[in-house]
Amino acid sequence: MTAHWGVPDPALAEGTPEQIERAFRDTFMMLDRRIGLFLCLPLASLDKLAIQKEINRIGKEMLTESAKRDTPLH
Repeated sequence: MTAHWGVPDPALAEGTPEQIERAFRDTFMMLDRRIGLFLCLPLASLDKLAIQKEINRIGKEMLTESAKRDTPLH
């Protein structure tokens, strides 16, 4: 089972120090949310296919949220 939850690289962020700090904070929050959602899955009661489906859903959900933001990460 694998997951690739790509996130924008905050090290590539440009702008004011506040904008760069926000890029790092946004990336942290995105990863923190994904990991939290994963840890809440009832892994003992799901088969491998269902777990993989949930992992993929978590990644897609976060991409949708990222696209809805007003400010790009970099």
